[in-house]
Amino acid sequence: MLSKTSLGAIDRHTWSGHNHTEFCPHGSGEDVEAFIRQAILSGFKTYSITEHFPLPPAFYDRPAGSRHAIYTASFGLIELPAYLEKMARLKYKYRDQIRILVGFEVDFFPEYADWTAAQLAHYGDQIDDALLSVHFLPTKTGLRAIDDTAADFKDGVVAAYGSPLTVANAYLERVQAAIDWETPNKPARYGHIMLYRKWRNTFPAITAWEDATTRTLLTHILDTVADRGDLLDCNMAGLFRPTQTEFTPTLPWIQAAQQRQIPLVFGADAHSVAAVDQGYNTYLENHFDA
Repeated sequence: MLSKTSLGAIDRHTWSGHNHTEFCPHGSGEDVEAFIRQAILSGFKTYSITEHFPLPPAFYDRPAGSRHAIYTASFGLIELPAYLEKMARLKYKYRDQIRILVGFEVDFFPEYADWTAAQLAHYGDQIDDALLSVHFLPTKTGLRAIDDTAADFKDGVVAAYGSPLTVANAYLERVQAAIDWETPNKPARYGHIMLYRKWRNTFPAITAWEDATTRTLLTHILDTVADRGDLLDCNMAGLFRPTQTEFTPTLPWIQAAQQRQIPLVFGADAHSVAAVDQGYNTYLENHFDA
């Protein structure tokens, strides 16, 4: 895996850092080569392929909530060799047109940290780039997805925690744990740190999503990322969701990250070819790459 120094040297004006492939069970199924061709047309010079890393086998021992969320969260371990082989081939094929970084979006689970650490130790030398993200929160019935559907979010996570605000704070605590986690080959960039807001437009406008605790948690997250010299995913996908209509982090927290000189890497979070450059103009026009 590239060092933080090497990642930090990439021109963020032309780097797309968060993208998926046909290996993603909840994606469009379009061949990743079409994504790459679109990335070239869109003006990217560096393109990170960060497919969802397989979830720990123990995760499936106690599935909870939407079956879709559970069984389409990632591709399987058995598919990893084919994924790495294909991405390496495309990286070579397009080497004169675009720099492709092959890697993963890795889910952080404190419950399975040892398993994840072992996978990073095994695959870390075989990849270029990676994100560390949170997609699930613990409940009494098991781990529940944050981002599958609004109904699943409300019936599972919000019902378990009591309110969107409580969910927000629990999610941010888990993000902080991911940042504090120490293991070899750990990703140096954190994905969509405010994903819990994905369904905000399906709640009444007066719903509270932030309080003093939330602000303290977010401030500590940014301070820790800055102190570590890590990077953040500037994830634009939510801007195009009717349920969200905003990017993550939100603007005040992007500005707070920039004040701390945290590198913000454009993330289309593309699961389809049409989404390869979604929000790229917004990212550039607002100088989020500064």
